[in-house]
Amino acid sequence: MITELLGWFAGKDANKRKYPRIKKPYRASYILDGKQKPGIGLDISAGGVGFLAQEQIPPKEFEMLIQVGDRVMRVRAKVCREEPATYQGKRVFRYGMAFSAIAADDWDLLVRYTTDKPLDSPNKAVEELEKVRMTPDDTARLLPSALQNRLLAMLVQRGRLEPLDPKKTPLVQYFYSGIVRHEGKPMHRLSIQSKIIGMDGQPQLYETQFLFDDAGQNIGILDGGGPVTATPAPKG
Repeated sequence: MITELLGWFAGKDANKRKYPRIKKPYRASYILDGKQKPGIGLDISAGGVGFLAQEQIPPKEFEMLIQVGDRVMRVRAKVCREEPATYQGKRVFRYGMAFSAIAADDWDLLVRYTTDKPLDSPNKAVEELEKVRMTPDDTARLLPSALQNRLLAMLVQRGRLEPLDPKKTPLVQYFYSGIVRHEGKPMHRLSIQSKIIGMDGQPQLYETQFLFDDAGQNIGILDGGGPVTATPAPKG
């Protein structure tokens, strides 16, 4: 789920179909059998890289070292495109790679790099992250129904949403804010705006901010600027 959410979030901003891509040389190498082998970086985005290798690489997924600014990132990527090419009169192979694993901090730096933002700017505080509204289709595609039900049940428990009725659509809207690091681990941040009708017939509006891991097993609620709960998924 984390890859889909990251891809959706990064692509929502300026281009809904693809990541911003910069065609600029950078240092790149790949790792085979524990050995680091040099490559030539051609282009880079928050979703993957393009580079040249002096040989055809048999594995379809492998680790790479890429350098952006002063940071060297160790990532794992899978081959999306492979084709022979010529570089300085020599036969090489050109690879288009998609990230299959990348640290949250490294991904954040790539987003800044490919959107012309300063690389040395600190990570945004949780409160400063931009919210992007999810459409019903986004919600259904990216958030497993079991996770949605848990989040909504927590709102019901706190009196911020009417009891769920399978015949009615809950009065909620979802806003995704990307990845933050909490206790050293990457966590998704999601805000849910909910509404209930009070005894006086007037609507009461709430906004609740959640953190949850990629598996949707551990959920934290943010309240008053910090997480106050963290509940694991029920067993069985």
